[in-house]
Parts: sequence; C-alpha cells; structure tokens
Amino acid sequence: MLFSQVDSKCLFSREIRQQHKDSARSKASILTALEMVESTFQAHGNTVRGSRRHAKKPEDNASDIEQPKAFIKEEVTEEIYKDVFPCSAEKFFDLLLSDDSKFTTEYRTARKDSKLLIGQWHEANECDGRVREITFRSLCNSPMCPPETAMTEHQHVVLLPDKKTLVLETVQLAHDVPFGSFFEVHSRWHVQTIDDNSCTIDIKVGVHFKKWCMMHSTIKMGTITEYKKDLEAMLEMARSFVKPDASRDEADMAALSTSIAGSSS
Repeated sequence: MLFSQVDSKCLFSREIRQQHKDSARSKASILTALEMVESTFQAHGNTVRGSRRHAKKPEDNASDIEQPKAFIKEEVTEEIYKDVFPCSAEKFFDLLLSDDSKFTTEYRTARKDSKLLIGQWHEANECDGRVREITFRSLCNSPMCPPETAMTEHQHVVLLPDKKTLVLETVQLAHDVPFGSFFEVHSRWHVQTIDDNSCTIDIKVGVHFKKWCMMHSTIKMGTITEYKKDLEAMLEMARSFVKPDASRDEADMAALSTSIAGSSS
C-alpha cells in the first residue's frame, strides 16, 4: 500500500513536470511566433515609411529638379571688349555662326589654320541651347610652344525667343602646347540687339585651370594677350561679312585676309 502511494506521487510529480515542460515549450512557440509577426510588421512598416519618405509633394520635388549645367566657368573670365556691331543679334547668328555660314572657314583659312572640321549645331544634353565642336590645327606664336598645335573648340549658343539676345560660349583646348592638359580657355559673347542694324557685343575671356600649374600666371597672361589679338582680326572680318553683298568685293576680302594672316604670324 505504501509503495502504491509512493508510485502514485511519483507519477503525479512526473505529470506535473511534463505539463510545465509542455507549457514552457508552448510559451516559447508563442513568443517565437510573436517575434516573427513583429518582424514582419516592422519590415512592412519600414517599407511603408520608406515609400512615404520618397513620396514627396510636387512642390517638394521642385527643388530636386536638376538645373541646367553651366557650359563655362564664368567666374574666371574678365571683360576684354565691349562695342557696337553693325547687325542685329539674329543676323549675327545667321551670318557668322549658322551651319550655312562660311565665316569660320574663311577666318581660319585667312589665319593659315589647317585641317578644319566644323560640326553641326545640335541640341545640348546638359544645358539649354545648342552645341557644336570645331577642330583644327593652329599656328603657335609663343617661343615656348611648337610651330603648331591641334585645337578643339566646344561652342554653345543660346538665342532667346525674342531673337534680340544671343549668348555664345566657347571652351578651347590646345592639345600640343606645354601644360596643355592643365587648362582651358573659356569665353562668353553677349550680343544684344539695339535695332535692325546694330547690337552691342560684350566679350569676356579667361583661363580655367583644371589642376595646379607652376606656369599659371604666364599661361594666363599669354593666353589673354593672344586672344585679344585674334579677336581684333576676327571682328574685322566679321564686319565685312555683315555688309550688304554689293559692298563686299574680292579685293576687300583679299586685303582683309592678308591683314589677318599678318596679325597671326
């Protein structure tokens, strides 16, 4: 009888322990399930918050719209010329810069530049307006440079809808001169119509150094001096191009070409 009672107590004790174990396992399973659910909700919540974070109002997105990139570093330029020119801004483009114009070809020929290639104007990808590329070989006048150098000129033009304001920007690279990979020549031409037969031209030029150069001052001074000399000859020929056809004869153009060739030598 005593052993039976002991066996019963032991059996009862084992059942109680088993129930506790089952209960502990059940709680652990519940906790695990809750953790999984919570993780799922957290992940979902993060996704929703992430979506809300990117779903800005239209007015918020306005500040995120990428602005057109500047074509030149205008802060490095300085004014070197300002005067009245005998045509409107629209005619300035048509007669001197358009794809049909012969001005660039005649000017480069008069300068005795060679291997001239003029690209067509096309819409710019990263800025307003249109762009084109011109390549040629140019004579060098500096004793520090080779007799000639390969040149690349990137041009950017904007003619405002009213056809009264024209902006021409250029970036020029001289490939074969000493430190040629260190700098670029930047220029900006602002042409503003006064009337049908006149406009103002404001020209700025400067040297943008892409990396430090020990010849910084020498290169800057020499480049701007050379640009001013070329500009004088260029504007002289440009004025002849905007004259009525009847006033432009072969003798005038021949004399002008001789003058430009002399100034570039």
